[in-house]
Amino acid sequence: MIRSIVIIIIVSLLAACGSAPKQQIAVKKNNDTNEAVISTFKDSQFYIKQAQTTNLNSEQQSFYILAAKAAIAEKKPVIFIQSILSKVDSSRLNSVMLDIELAKALLYAQQIDEAQGVVNRLQQGTLANRFAIPMRVLDAQLKSQQNKHIEVIQASFQLQSLYDQQLSSSDQVLINNLIWKHILSIPAETLSRFNTDFGQSSDAWIQLANIVRQYLADPNELPVQLARWKRIYPDTVVPSKLPTQVQQLLSVEPYQPTSIALLLPLSGKLAKQAMTIRDGFLSAKPFDSLTTVHVLDTGLLELKDIENIIVERGVDFIVGPLEKETVISFQQSDVIRAVPRLNLNIPEILPTQLQNLARSYYFSLSPEDEIDQAIELFLEKEVKTPAVIYADNSLGRRLHERFNAAWYAATEKQAESIAFRNRSKLGDAVQQLLDVDASQARIAEMKRLFGAALETETRSRSDIDAVYVIANSQQTRLIKPFFDVNISAFGKRLPIYASSRSYVVDESTQQKRDLNGMFFTEMPWLIKNTEPQLHKLYETIGEQQTQLKKLFAFGHDAYELIFALKQLTILPSESLYGLTGKLSVKDNLAIKRQLSWSRYLQGKVIVQSEGSN
Repeated sequence: MIRSIVIIIIVSLLAACGSAPKQQIAVKKNNDTNEAVISTFKDSQFYIKQAQTTNLNSEQQSFYILAAKAAIAEKKPVIFIQSILSKVDSSRLNSVMLDIELAKALLYAQQIDEAQGVVNRLQQGTLANRFAIPMRVLDAQLKSQQNKHIEVIQASFQLQSLYDQQLSSSDQVLINNLIWKHILSIPAETLSRFNTDFGQSSDAWIQLANIVRQYLADPNELPVQLARWKRIYPDTVVPSKLPTQVQQLLSVEPYQPTSIALLLPLSGKLAKQAMTIRDGFLSAKPFDSLTTVHVLDTGLLELKDIENIIVERGVDFIVGPLEKETVISFQQSDVIRAVPRLNLNIPEILPTQLQNLARSYYFSLSPEDEIDQAIELFLEKEVKTPAVIYADNSLGRRLHERFNAAWYAATEKQAESIAFRNRSKLGDAVQQLLDVDASQARIAEMKRLFGAALETETRSRSDIDAVYVIANSQQTRLIKPFFDVNISAFGKRLPIYASSRSYVVDESTQQKRDLNGMFFTEMPWLIKNTEPQLHKLYETIGEQQTQLKKLFAFGHDAYELIFALKQLTILPSESLYGLTGKLSVKDNLAIKRQLSWSRYLQGKVIVQSEGSN
């Protein structure tokens, strides 16, 4: 059937013009399997139609594999490629080349197990030399799935250095995507060594990575450096072969507002917090900046008044409002919706029409960020049975529910947990969580049977391998010692983790000793003492120092974020290093905040390097 299709097409074309056109189907014989391998310049829709018009399963399979390959080269959405692959039986034997293309497409579509099965099939025999390049490409993809960043970049640069002229168009697209996916995860000093090893073939990508790292949040210099990069490396800047993110980055116009409206409740119950955010925001504005900031009091001004000011003063960026209900109500305004904005809160439920609003970002000091970060750490450290102890109040229950939901979504298991209502019940809650109360009951029964002189020692349960504490600083200082005294002497050390609510600025050495060994998340500004000039500026604030310092940092980062929002939206894996943490943009345009992990140790707070906690 396939031969007859090819013959009909070729005969028709020869009859029409007397010469072979560029877009023709060439048929080669695969000596290993005696199957036809089709090499063509047709697009994915052509192959899909061919598959739909044939009744032979083997031909359908071949056409769908080629359709998936073409769809990758065309940069079709992953879901489109997955729909093509759903029609392919990956366990069915194909020619070597088609199996290679199938494995590559399955990896691209994140169907890892199916891809591994095809790779295992390919590795069962000795392959001809002509399959060396495709197998190298496949190997780079496999390393990518294992997040072996350095090995992926090495393999990709080798392919481009040694075989650039022999790579197919689809392979060039694939390799460029692999490079871009991993290159920003490699330290700059390591990349510079790659430049020495691979020369000009790697230089363009290394320079692009350096530009992103250095100028991501600089709205003036980033476009200049990217334009310069395009001029220096014209052979690399081929739109059809560049990753979509790179194409978007090369054309991005960062926000550079000249008139900013800062909407805060400067009067009313949140006045002190709002003023602190305002002070942090203005502290980030350079003295020589020509941008004007209009601070508007949402506690006094009606929405209509704010709309008039926005129009009259030519506001081209809005920061705020602060309260969740105000975020929702203000976004009903046509005037506000017409201006890009960074909301300073995230409503629990965003109406669908607001979720899809372009240019509306959401930034907050949500404690849920720290719950998500703890879950990520537990999964990374392969924690199997975490336990949660939480205060039985509205915030404690809310964060406990978030922990449970996230843990179940990741593992399909429920986390152990227990709540406490007041300080007097903390010891009972810890003992119940560790099953110490059950051990004590067993000891009492044994002494009743064998006499009070019986030597005994309570045992705590050994299956829990991490504890997460959801409590304020005072409660945490009482909880931690209870765990210390209730863990069996012969039991393993139980790592205990907590959020930033457990930390207080200017703790005494003794207070730190009370929490010895505990890990916790906190803003880098408060732990590492970064930006000392801002600390001096802040010294005038005074009472409730910890919370107000966090709000000051929040306002400072809100200003810095404005100029990086578009770039971070294009590059969701990249971060802006702010006072409140590493800041990135999620798919729903909410700002993800990653805090620093630290540990109490011998009366000091020790900042943990990544991967060490």
